[in-house]
Amino acid sequence: MAEWSERISSCRSSGISVKQWCQEHGIVEKTYYYWQRRVFQALTAQQEPYFAKVPVERRNSSQEVAVTVRIGNAEADIYTGADAATVEAICRALKSC
Repeated sequence: MAEWSERISSCRSSGISVKQWCQEHGIVEKTYYYWQRRVFQALTAQQEPYFAKVPVERRNSSQEVAVTVRIGNAEADIYTGADAATVEAICRALKSC
């Protein structure tokens, strides 16, 4: 997969057509497109979003939601007393969703 990823990258950055690149490198054009599809599918699979359960430790039962942050389709409640680093980490996580 790594070898074909490099080949596809080389072809795409060569400035010549796929057909010409394949001829110069002794590769059947149909094989090139097969591997291009496989590499793109693998990359897409790696980029699929996933969700992780994050345990929340409540130190005191009187904590209230200070704000609900919505970025795109994701949202998170931030409780009173949350420090700046936690809020920043939550915002970065929401942006990546």
